[in-house]
Amino acid sequence: MTRCLSVDDLVDGAMDEGVPGGPRLNIGAGWDRRPGFVNLDLAAIAGVDVVADLEGSGLPFPTGTFGLVLCRDVLEHVDVVPALEEVHRVTAPGGAVVVSAVHYTSRNLYVDPTHRRGFSARTFDYFVPGAPAQDRSYYFDFGFSRVETHLQFSSRLGKGRYLVWDRIVEPLVNRRPSFQDLYEMTAASRAFPAANVLSVLWR
Repeated sequence: MTRCLSVDDLVDGAMDEGVPGGPRLNIGAGWDRRPGFVNLDLAAIAGVDVVADLEGSGLPFPTGTFGLVLCRDVLEHVDVVPALEEVHRVTAPGGAVVVSAVHYTSRNLYVDPTHRRGFSARTFDYFVPGAPAQDRSYYFDFGFSRVETHLQFSSRLGKGRYLVWDRIVEPLVNRRPSFQDLYEMTAASRAFPAANVLSVLWR
């Protein structure tokens, strides 16, 4: 991943790589209702298919229902471990969970008063047994087989306008995981804040 990516690019990439057939789930759909997905949200917004609380009663679906699950701007609002365990439960074996979550350097982490935490490029490694960076599989009773992570920059300055240097920094930072680590461990992350952590977790 050496170019500027969006969450839609990750969804398309997972579909191209091959996820199990069947329904797809869009958790925290809000205004982003997607054709071909079961659109779920906590709020009863027009166009939402299912109203459910990921943290409360959980997801009202049988285990292994969905070949692809999208969690866009969701995990920063909830208790991550039980929420991701529930997402893991409804994802079919061989399926993919596409996540977009606010990076810890982003101003948007603090703009939204309902945000509980930010994320690092290595956060989701904790949920992959044997991950080279962070093998903490003994923390949880569930795990994913692998994870791919991209740091998204492209901070908006208004409709259609972006910080120009983000278009240069994003491909450089994402050339390899060690570059992501170097970025986060140095002043570069303060000089050029990221926007989101984009990850694909494979079941």
